[in-house]
Amino acid sequence: MEKSHLDELLSRLPECANILDLGCGTGDPILKYLVSKNMTVTGVDASNKMLDIAKANFPLTEFILQDMRLLDLNKKFDAIIAWHSFFHLPISDQPAIFQVFKQHLNPNGILLFTSGTQHVEAWSMNDGENLFHASLSPSEYEGLLKKRGFEVLKYTEQDPDCGGATVWMAKYVP
Repeated sequence: MEKSHLDELLSRLPECANILDLGCGTGDPILKYLVSKNMTVTGVDASNKMLDIAKANFPLTEFILQDMRLLDLNKKFDAIIAWHSFFHLPISDQPAIFQVFKQHLNPNGILLFTSGTQHVEAWSMNDGENLFHASLSPSEYEGLLKKRGFEVLKYTEQDPDCGGATVWMAKYVP
């Protein structure tokens, strides 16, 4: 489902780009697709269990066990993907994540992330598990992006071809 958004991201990156996958989980399907396209990917997740699976499936990939709110890698990337990940953080923690994005992107680097469509915090069942989701409004995300030096390249609200995901693509322009 994510392929069209990932392909658009890849079309904006140099060959063998260096990508940070924030909230990579098990690495399937996003990291798997990027690695298949010869991208160098670093996966970050706060779940040891998820990373154990990812490491078993992608032994040549670097994985880091870290809460994305505390991330400070002292390294820059050509792109950052936060696909269905940072919206598990409370609303109060989300604005600071945009500084983390800025801190880890090369100039003209691309940020690809998913969000909700309204300012809300909610719990919902997903495969029998109660999961927390939070989102700011689109105008709040747009304001945070601009404040941190990002130019919105594309905003797709509830993409029917991507499981209803709301997808942002932005370029860091310092």
